[in-house]
Amino acid sequence: MCLGVPALDDDHRRLVVLLDQVCLALQGRNLPGAGRAVEEFIDALGLHFAHEERLIDQFGGDADERHRDGHAETLGLVERLREAIIDAADHALAITLASDLITQWITRLFHHDSDLVRHLKAPSSAGEPATPAAQPAERPMTRPRIS
Repeated sequence: MCLGVPALDDDHRRLVVLLDQVCLALQGRNLPGAGRAVEEFIDALGLHFAHEERLIDQFGGDADERHRDGHAETLGLVERLREAIIDAADHALAITLASDLITQWITRLFHHDSDLVRHLKAPSSAGEPATPAAQPAERPMTRPRIS
């Protein structure tokens, strides 16, 4: 799931760890812990999306409006997860939404983020890639656990 852009890969690793914390708390039926974890995940996700959107603006504002729309959809799903955990204390709904979020996020990472990285690495008119050369990832990401 690493894309070869170190800053984005670092963001993704952090997000996986945070989402895993949400899932582990849900698995342990620890709604207060899941609430704290989902808030931290939301903060990190917002920073990551802002980072990606700055790259889109810097290296190709028309890179993909669909990518920005995907951010809005993901944030909507995460907000529903937050509401299920914190506002409604609905464990079953939170489990369903967390599972949906994992599936959606992995799909978007493989498709939209991969497309974004290809666009960012495309040679500019000067023949240089838009972003620094890709560096190999240190370790592959793991899928957050949920049951």
